[in-house]
Amino acid sequence: MMIPNSEHMPASDIPVAMWLVKAGLDDVAPETLITGFCGQVVTAGIPLQRVFVGMATLHPLLRARGYTWTQTDGLIGNDAMPHRNPDEEPAAWVASPLRHMLASEVGELHRPLVGPDATYDFPVLQEFAEQGLTDWFAMAHSFGWTFKNSHHITDRYAGIGMISSFTTMRAGGFSEDHLTRLRRLVPLLALAVKAATLTQMSRDLIAAYIGGDAAHRVLNGVIQRGQAERIEAVILYADLRGFTALADRLEIEPLVETLNAYFDCLGPAIEAGGGQVLKFLGDGLLASFQLDDRRSAQDVGMAALQAAQAALAAVDALNASRAATGLPVLALDIALHEGLVMYGNVGTGARLDFTLIGPTVNEASRLENLCTGLDRNLLASETFVRIAGADTGLVSLGYHSLRGVAEPREVFGLPQV
Repeated sequence: MMIPNSEHMPASDIPVAMWLVKAGLDDVAPETLITGFCGQVVTAGIPLQRVFVGMATLHPLLRARGYTWTQTDGLIGNDAMPHRNPDEEPAAWVASPLRHMLASEVGELHRPLVGPDATYDFPVLQEFAEQGLTDWFAMAHSFGWTFKNSHHITDRYAGIGMISSFTTMRAGGFSEDHLTRLRRLVPLLALAVKAATLTQMSRDLIAAYIGGDAAHRVLNGVIQRGQAERIEAVILYADLRGFTALADRLEIEPLVETLNAYFDCLGPAIEAGGGQVLKFLGDGLLASFQLDDRRSAQDVGMAALQAAQAALAAVDALNASRAATGLPVLALDIALHEGLVMYGNVGTGARLDFTLIGPTVNEASRLENLCTGLDRNLLASETFVRIAGADTGLVSLGYHSLRGVAEPREVFGLPQV
């Protein structure tokens, strides 16, 4: 959409424009940005009553975020919109004028809500009129990003960006001067929102791929190869037993769906216990529960154990459901270990991985390898049992050799029923 000539911007709008520039440079959060913009515009004499601002995201769970502001209550809505199959979009969104704008690549839409020109071609406009609103005006601004080969919102719509709508209760609706001023100011809002969205996208994407704590460290400058620190952590190492054999007989698409279904049993349980998934390793994963001053070592150990048990219970439920429909089932094996690790960057000069390395991680992997031979789905090391305390319910299974480890290690598991 073309931005009208700003040479004759009213003096009352210059502070709004400068505030938006500063907010964009200062990385102001979207909530603060939208609240501040609406307040500034009202002070400048544009009679806003209700404002909605929606912005697309690049997030594995959310396709967009929406914010609603009203003159009387301030910011009243902060809605996260999950990814959905396009054929399963909510009815209210399907009937929305904003969806129409995106799908039809319409950059601007204006609907008077009172008087001889009143138009209610979308149900929500009739609702606004019944609430006493007199005018509705909306604009869409692309950020210039497209993801044509994804299942993102842009599969159907022209581009990722910001869409906004403005309503008023002013008698006669917005004046032409009000609309002209909004056309000048809202692109600046979109630019500031783009800056805030970029920052949030960076956090979301890095967290999606390397974990929340690792993402926080990377975004705070831990980005050089070899930059790492020693930490004490509980290591959870998990693997799907029988996956390799299944991969030999299953098509790739259902194989990926199967893998994701089992990982869905692990991830939420780990995160609920305060841990983070650091790496997916084919049909397994590496997760950690850091020992620090936020929780006692015993609390961390018990949280990791409870996460492992919750994941195994979730797998049992998944297997029952899959077996009932004739789908193949897999067993999940988990090892719990505790010790000193290096947490940070490793890799080439230009391609890094943020992960855990050290003998503790290697021993956790070797411990998991014992699950099949001992016919157990959960094994733990002596060091883990020591920090988790006496209430784990784990029993000694004797001493066993771990590949690559000089001395046999005492191994623990849950008592068999």
